[in-house]
Amino acid sequence: MSDKILSEEEHEIEAQKADYIKEHLMAKHKVDLHVMTQLIDSIDDYLIRFGRVSNVHDQMWDLKTQLMQNRANLVDWLNKI
Repeated sequence: MSDKILSEEEHEIEAQKADYIKEHLMAKHKVDLHVMTQLIDSIDDYLIRFGRVSNVHDQMWDLKTQLMQNRANLVDWLNKI
């Protein structure tokens, strides 16, 4: 059995690598969150402007609901990192 005992310096290097990976993931997904938020806002604008007379009102509402759930899941995942 060959257990490797890491020195304090090696632990620090590993922690820095993990922090870098977390920061990279968060930066990438914050852009995704921004795009999702913009789309949700645009759907709201569409629904307000055209209302129930639009032939795609129900589909837009369903899409907005799905986007909001996806966004919430992404935020939850980012908080767990």
